[in-house]
Amino acid sequence: MFRNLLNPDNPLMITMSQVTDCIFLSLFWLLGCVPVLTLGASGAALYDASFRAFRRGDRHSWQRFLSVFRRNLKPGVLPSLVYAAVFWLGAKGLILVWNGVAAGSFSWVALSLALLGVAVLLGILSVLFPMLSRFDNRFGTLLKNTLFLSLAHLPRTLALGVLNGACIYFSVRYIFPLFFLPALSALLGSLLIEPMFRPYMTGEEGDKREG
Repeated sequence: MFRNLLNPDNPLMITMSQVTDCIFLSLFWLLGCVPVLTLGASGAALYDASFRAFRRGDRHSWQRFLSVFRRNLKPGVLPSLVYAAVFWLGAKGLILVWNGVAAGSFSWVALSLALLGVAVLLGILSVLFPMLSRFDNRFGTLLKNTLFLSLAHLPRTLALGVLNGACIYFSVRYIFPLFFLPALSALLGSLLIEPMFRPYMTGEEGDKREG
């Protein structure tokens, strides 16, 4: 009985392994985001490793994260800067509208429209690094394809924005969720993103392709 309990194929051991993967992948991602220039490499690695670990049963998720991180260090620099700039501008704009509503300068309708716009923007950004992890594109092509796919699947993009917006809110407000929400968000996000990628994948899901 004890031997069966320690069997790696035992449901309890599989669950414990996935919980451990969720925590460590989230921590790896967090450390990888400390230098702004490695945001892209870290985001691509988190998406790829989470997809393989939780949906493909890969038991080498940490090694996969590091491999994808190293591979995308250079091509991820410019997307990292774009992501950081657009995210900052979106957050800054939302704060300005929020303050305007509090001061009576803007209506709640304006705030609702701002929230909707930020959700779509965040959804588009949420596709950028998964796209980097899957397709070998030049920087301009990467941005163009990300925008095209996001707008072509606008309901999924909006759902991604709401999902990641909620994760950001809870992580900033309570801190503790940072230990598991990034990987969980990547997993849930893959349910929305993979159908967007599938028509353009020519081999096994998870392999990087020319886009």
